[in-house]
Amino acid sequence: MLLLCLVLAAVAVEALIGWRLRRNLYELRDSELSLGLATGWIASGLLGGTLSALAIAFGYRHRVMDLGALAAAPVLVIILADIFYYSWHRLSHRLRWLWASHFAHHTAKRLNILASVRQGWTDVISGTWLSWIGLGFLGFSPIQTAPYFVLLLIWQASVHNEWVPKLGPLEWVFVTPSHHRVHHSLEQAHVDRNFGGVLIIWDRLFGSFAAEGPAVIHDFGLAGFNSDASNPVDIATREWRAMLPSRRTPAKSSLP
Repeated sequence: MLLLCLVLAAVAVEALIGWRLRRNLYELRDSELSLGLATGWIASGLLGGTLSALAIAFGYRHRVMDLGALAAAPVLVIILADIFYYSWHRLSHRLRWLWASHFAHHTAKRLNILASVRQGWTDVISGTWLSWIGLGFLGFSPIQTAPYFVLLLIWQASVHNEWVPKLGPLEWVFVTPSHHRVHHSLEQAHVDRNFGGVLIIWDRLFGSFAAEGPAVIHDFGLAGFNSDASNPVDIATREWRAMLPSRRTPAKSSLP
């Protein structure tokens, strides 16, 4: 409930900024869907967060390295956790089992703070929580990894943004609103690009980077999918239902 209140407060601030800039950063129907999906995600996230902590704790008990004991551990854990996030995010656009949970996030038509928490409800089923077990094996405890998840939540909220311009030298190292607009863009050249969570260097190193270009992107979502004609439950379960054997024609068109 506290998280939802903080999100709504941030949304109000961003909406006020939009009013001052004379730009409509929120659309009513899109915002309703984002809020509905966010509410379900926060509820399901309690279990997902618990399972993630348990997975990291299990890995920590059976650790093969002890990087958490180093003086540089607070920095190392953020860098390494971000590699794990990048890997999970990229796989979520490749493997349909993971995409079934991630799909909901990419149905947002506007990029704003509310869109950052427009998430699926089935990460527990798809196994997102298992992606963090490697941090434990490397020697980081759940307490040591917690700051990264807080940082990731705040950072991702800030980069789901249509009004912040390019940020100069920061664009080379960190994920910025410009980078993330590319990730959500409807343009074919931008599909499967810019998967980083906090750092953009992984995309630059592993060939998944694309720059925004001189024109700011304003068209977001999934080609061929009209989220306005749907509802939160349909969006959260659509890809799972499409994979059922009883479905004659799986809806593969929504997979990037």
